[in-house]
Amino acid sequence: MTLPLILSGITVLGLPLLLLFVINADAAIMFFAACGGIVLLTSLDPAVVSTAGALVPGDGEDYIRLTVVVLALVFSALVFKGSTRRPANYVIHFILVLATSVMLWTFLPRLTGVSWLVDGTSSSVWQTLDDFKSLIVATGLVASLLVILKNRG
Repeated sequence: MTLPLILSGITVLGLPLLLLFVINADAAIMFFAACGGIVLLTSLDPAVVSTAGALVPGDGEDYIRLTVVVLALVFSALVFKGSTRRPANYVIHFILVLATSVMLWTFLPRLTGVSWLVDGTSSSVWQTLDDFKSLIVATGLVASLLVILKNRG
């Protein structure tokens, strides 16, 4: 295992886990927010990204792109904080956090271009997960919908 792979895995998994266990955020909503952040990222005007990236030295544009997705995730977690109070719900929410993390881990390197995320793409673990990213997203969507419908009724 290489250091960039470990660093990107801890970062992408650590944030959703922190949001789940510290503020009891709803992982189903976080999954949809991460999907929405990725869609927002792909639809951003390059002029906006380059202008905002000019304010940050170095790889500013890359980190602005990463910030868009992270802010969508954090904002949704803060809005729905305290949604998972029962410990029995943590199992399905933990599975959703894993699906969110793997989805972010496979999509963000190509979409953001952040160097330490891109460095992890050369590993066989990342390449294997990248082959199954459609299945991971579909599983996350179905599980998130089931959790939201279960909590509704």
